[in-house]
Amino acid sequence: MLLNPEEQLIGQPVMVHPALTSDPAGKSGQVGIITATELENDNIYVGFGRKGQGLYGTDALLILKPLEQIEQNLEERKNDLNIADYKALFQISLLRSFAQSPANIKTAMSLALQSETVRNLSMRTVEDAIGLNRQQTLER
Repeated sequence: MLLNPEEQLIGQPVMVHPALTSDPAGKSGQVGIITATELENDNIYVGFGRKGQGLYGTDALLILKPLEQIEQNLEERKNDLNIADYKALFQISLLRSFAQSPANIKTAMSLALQSETVRNLSMRTVEDAIGLNRQQTLER
């Protein structure tokens, strides 16, 4: 049984885009958990534990790319990356390949903050992820 995108998102760890210019909740670059969605209005509610909750659009939240895509990016770009970016991307791939604990995901997302290059190669917006999920659902 396929879940709809809203059901798939609830409980997922996300990072508020670090380059977000307007963030009333002040959580730019922080990791939280999706607590509710209203995709028809492009609203996603993100909980930050005792630090409160924020309301964001799907383009303002980042999730990790699938392991296969991170590994492919690592292989294809290994000659173009500086040592620090290669190391961070490699560590993210290791964290993605081991147990998907909240701590590992949070650590991987924190590593992605090291540079824009690493972030672009290891993360995507929720908006992009939902679009991909919808496309995959249509293809089945």
